[in-house]
Amino acid sequence: IRAGEKKVLTTEPVLLLEKTSGSSGATKYIPYTASLLREFRRAVGAWMFDLFTRRPRLLGGAQYWSISPLSGEVERTAGGIPIGLASDLDYFAPFDRWALKRTLAVPGEVAQIADIQESRRQTMKHLVRCRDLRFISVWNPSFLTLLMSELPSGRVPRDIWPRLELISCWTSGASARCLPELQERFPGVEIQGKGLLATEGVVSFPRIASPAPIPAITSHFLEFLSDDGLVHRVDELEVGGRYSVLITTGGGLVRYDLGDQVKVVAPGAIEFVGRRGQVSDLCGEKLNEVFVGGIIEQVAERIGLGGFAMLAPEWGSPPRYLLFAKSTRVGEAASSIEAALRESFHYDYCRRLGQLDPVEGIRVSGPETDYLRGCEALGQRVGDVKPTYLRRELDWRERMAKNA
Repeated sequence: IRAGEKKVLTTEPVLLLEKTSGSSGATKYIPYTASLLREFRRAVGAWMFDLFTRRPRLLGGAQYWSISPLSGEVERTAGGIPIGLASDLDYFAPFDRWALKRTLAVPGEVAQIADIQESRRQTMKHLVRCRDLRFISVWNPSFLTLLMSELPSGRVPRDIWPRLELISCWTSGASARCLPELQERFPGVEIQGKGLLATEGVVSFPRIASPAPIPAITSHFLEFLSDDGLVHRVDELEVGGRYSVLITTGGGLVRYDLGDQVKVVAPGAIEFVGRRGQVSDLCGEKLNEVFVGGIIEQVAERIGLGGFAMLAPEWGSPPRYLLFAKSTRVGEAASSIEAALRESFHYDYCRRLGQLDPVEGIRVSGPETDYLRGCEALGQRVGDVKPTYLRRELDWRERMAKNA
């Protein structure tokens, strides 16, 4: 497809390719067709209808929808296929897009600024002029807390935006650790979790009355793989069960394994819990994000890690894992995490063989910006970066060194 060949995965023309991270850390290219965009829009439209009919006051003022800054010149493949949507607003139907543009607090031109810091400054410049801001939509909650660092000195959000009612952002998986800081900055503002929307397709979207997002059954064909290897339809899911998601889309992906795990919290309500495929394996320890995330959450509750906490491998003789956290007790936290990791047979075996050194704690005072920039250098769009408890790539010590 990148070379320009037609009718590879679908008879429809490929309109563009979107980048996403590959399982090995390299960039993958996902083909977008008109059918795939319609499937996205069905879920987004259903979410917006539910949101604005149940929270009608949101329509009475301005809205801020985060749009990923461009990373540089518009790209095309060797075969002439465009890379990337012109704007995140392209996920909306044409009429919805037209209506949204009339209420935007920040013009789309700000997304043309490639420099992240300057884009953030210009975004805040427009926002502080908008006294009637009612609604904020971002992906990563840490994106919003970083944006708030550009507030004029001595000002707090509720003084500038007294009518702000709702923030839409990721609240599940590793993103949950960012919520206390967000709630502290925006007291009294409702926070609605987004559903599971990946570059490849949309799995779920939120509803006000639902305890968790609902499956996007009118978008793609969804299947759910349980640990016993059996595949289940939506109507066969069991409350409390955890499943990996398979999607078949109008973009030509057939029974594609997203690598995302969801938990059924109620009939017809599923919550993202982590990446099944987010596995780090330097020498056979086979650490995955769900396991590591559970350990970090337990340690954070007991010790306190200041919001940001992430484990990443470092190559050496022998290699080891690094714990990045804001807490002054990061050394104690690293020791606790090391002890818990040794409950895993494979990790403990590697440690006993001397193939791994113990976890090292590194205190960082302001890691969010460096983390976002590090992810961007790995090929991710800033707006698509998800918080995570575990990264598989090496060299994160260097990426986080600015705030060490």
